[in-house]
Amino acid sequence: MEYIKLMFFSMVPVIELRGAIPLGIAMDLHPIYLYLFCLLGSTIVAVPIVLVFRQVIDYLRHRKYFNKIVRWIDNKIDGRAKKLKSASIIGLILFVGVPLPTTGSWSAAALASIFKMRIKDALMGIFIGNAMAGIIVSGLALHII
Repeated sequence: MEYIKLMFFSMVPVIELRGAIPLGIAMDLHPIYLYLFCLLGSTIVAVPIVLVFRQVIDYLRHRKYFNKIVRWIDNKIDGRAKKLKSASIIGLILFVGVPLPTTGSWSAAALASIFKMRIKDALMGIFIGNAMAGIIVSGLALHII
């Protein structure tokens, strides 16, 4: 039951995988199961975030005050679309994979929505990045404890 709680804990925006794994290790849970449950929770939450954030961007596109900002972002992205498409998955993997504050699944899902990435590519990048960050955080937490 503790693994399920930590899986949901890894879905919380600021905490995510980076906070749930050290907490589970401090609770003396099995590191492999802990890693798998937290990886699953942190990756699953990206699906609705990508879908909802796209709807938010479309909503803001039709509002008077936010239209200029959204159009400016669209112009910047469309102008560099070829470069971004080729490096977007690798960039997303590196963005999520380095366990720094504000570089988790929530931020990556928002970036994937802004960059108009395919959901499949965004989820693959977020999953691989979470896997890398989880290994790094697990290694550090096991080493410290």
